[in-house]
This record gives sequence, structure tokens and C-alpha cells, in this order.
Amino acid sequence: MSWIRCTGLGFISALYVLAGRWGLHRLASTEAEPDPFLELRLWIVMGGLVLASVGLVHRAHRAARPGETQPDTRLTKALLLFFGYMCTSALWAPDAGFALSKVYDLTLVVVMSVGFGLAAIRQPTGRVLDAFWGVVVAATAVLALTGVRQLLGGGGGARLAVLGGGPNVFARLMGMLSLGALYFWSRRGQAWLWIPMAATGVLLALLTGSRGGTASILVAIAIFLGVARIPLRRLALLALLATAASVAVITLSPLGKALTQSMEERFLRLTLKYEGHGDSESKVYLSGRESLYAAGYDLALRNPVAGAGLAAFPALGLGVYPHNIFLEVFCEGGALGLAFLAWLLLTFAHSAFRGRRGLDGATTGAAVLVLVGSQSSGDLYDSRALFLLMVMSTCTSAAGEEPARPLPDLYSTTAHGAT
Repeated sequence: MSWIRCTGLGFISALYVLAGRWGLHRLASTEAEPDPFLELRLWIVMGGLVLASVGLVHRAHRAARPGETQPDTRLTKALLLFFGYMCTSALWAPDAGFALSKVYDLTLVVVMSVGFGLAAIRQPTGRVLDAFWGVVVAATAVLALTGVRQLLGGGGGARLAVLGGGPNVFARLMGMLSLGALYFWSRRGQAWLWIPMAATGVLLALLTGSRGGTASILVAIAIFLGVARIPLRRLALLALLATAASVAVITLSPLGKALTQSMEERFLRLTLKYEGHGDSESKVYLSGRESLYAAGYDLALRNPVAGAGLAAFPALGLGVYPHNIFLEVFCEGGALGLAFLAWLLLTFAHSAFRGRRGLDGATTGAAVLVLVGSQSSGDLYDSRALFLLMVMSTCTSAAGEEPARPLPDLYSTTAHGAT
């Protein structure tokens, strides 16, 4: 029964992270209006609620055992306060229609995030994480193959993306692939399989040309290495195999030329040598985000305390969203919204430090991946994985007051052909 619950929870939470706003209406031959009841995310969250109710019953049935997940009540309260305030700001929003649509988005986020913590109660931490990362790796690996096939077939355009999700979304998914591969490597060895897969995720992120996405992956991997406390000899093996895999892809596959062009265009010319319009000074090309940032900051300064109201940025015709999670909260929720968000992040940092011996490096790194990426792409709902991963990271580390199990020994796994 426990295996079924863990597998179901892992599948639902991974699908929630990956599915976005995709709905069955997109399968129609003509462009149909979005229907909330045809969107996959609604039914995913409903499934999470069912598992959450089972978790509550399980909690009432018996006490926690060593190695099982435990809810982080302080983080849950911080989540409810932040999202509760943001939804309340709909009361002074300039457009009720935009505000109600965003209230729906944020309600799904908080219900799924809090629901995960309840659904995972009394479950073995290893099973919960294995199920989640197993589904994530399988799904993102399929997307990676789709992207490569699209690129080699000439249909990928200048920047790599699949299923209409955009380069930034694809880069974030490739970051999840890399972290998922590192998760299984840190627990099972088999470096010959997982390290090249992790390196492939990074290379495909580079092919998207998403500078924010690539930077977030590198930061997330650094967090993983620090939290997981990877021994020096295993770190050397990681670097060696990742370098070998990258060199092989660049020199022996058709992706090498596309990767070189992406690096030269997006990371060198536009970032380091971009010439402004009629301006002799070199500027970093921000894909037009500088105007969104300026508009969001101006709106925030006009309503500094409580903000202009939920979804005020699109309602006032300034754009779809500011492309920065802190600026979005500031201009729509004001300084009060920023304070609640800061309290939420500080609560997570405190919980992570307190349970650091049982903290999972990949899950924590994934939360940082989304947080860093949200500074240049997406809105609050697009950053939904951040809040779910924070809950997942703390509720699985809460059981880790005892030292985390040691990583597989390199030489023993080599002897069995694992590396």
C-alpha cells in the first residue's frame, strides 16, 4: 500500500511540475478557448487532494517512524500567509477578470504544495523521492529526445524548444533532467549512465540559448554538490565523465555546430558585445525585458505598500508579466507582498539548515533552479515548482535528523560494473 501511495504521489507531483497550463482543448483542430475543466492541472491537483486526505487519515492512525516524512508546519504557515495575502490583493485589483484568473492559478499552487506535504505523511522518504525523480527523468528524457530530433530535422528554428513551451521552459526542464540524473547517480552509482545524461541536459539547455536557464542550472548543480557532500574522488569522476560526454557530443555529433552557434550568438555576442541602438556603449541584450522591468518598477513605486492589486501588470496593459518573481510580487502586492515572500524563503532556508543532514541535494538544487530562473522568466504560476520543491525538500529532510545514508563507494560499484 505504501509503495502505491508513494508511486502515485511521485507521478502526480512530477506531472504537476511538467504539465504547466496544457489542456485537452489544444488538441482541437481549431484554436479553442481555454477551458479550466479541460486543463490537466486541475485534475492533477484534485488527485493530490485525494492523496492528502489519505495522508491525514494515516497520520491519525499512527505516529511517525524513523526515516518517514514529517510535515513542516512553519513552512506551511508561511506558504498560506504569502498566497493568502496575494489572493487578498485581488480586492483592490484594477480588473476583476484578470484578478480572478490569477486567484485560480495561485489557489492551485498553494493547494498542491500544501497537499503534497499532507499526502507524504508517514511515507518513507526514499520512496517518495525515487518516485518523483523517476517520473521527472523519464518525462524530460523523452522531451530531450524530441528536441534533438526536431533540431536535427531542421524544424527547431534558431533556438531549441519543444511543444510550444519556449526556450526558457525547455531549459528549465533540461535542468530538471540533469538534477534527476545526478539524484540517481548519488544513490545508485552507475556513473556511466547518469553522468552523461546530466551533461546532456546541460548541453541541451545551452542549445536553447536561454542565458537565465543555463545560469540557473549551473547554480543548481553547485547547490547539489554542496548539499549532497559529494566526496572528492566522486567529484573528480563526475567532472571527467561530464567533460568526456560533452566533448563527444560537440565533436562527433551534428549538435556540435548548433551548440557552437548558440554559444557565439546568445552567450558571447548578445551578452558581451551587443551594441545599443545608436549608442557607442556595449550593452547586454535582455530580449526586451528591460522595458518590462522598468514598467513593473514604476508601477510598484506608485503603490509601494500594498501594491496595485493582483494581476495589475497585465490588466494595465504593461505586458503579460514582469519576468521577475520579486518584481511581480512588488508591483502587485507591494512591500507587504515582498515581506511575506521573503519570510517564506527565509523559513525554507531555516528548515533546510535545521534538517541539513537529511536534506536531498537534487531536490534542494531543483528549488534553487526554479528560484534563479524565475528572476528572468515566467510568473508566479510558472514558478509553481519552487513552492512544491520547498515543501518536498523540508518534509523529506525532517525525517533525516539522523545522518544521511552514505553514498555508494566508488570502488565497490566499479567492481560490480556500476561505473
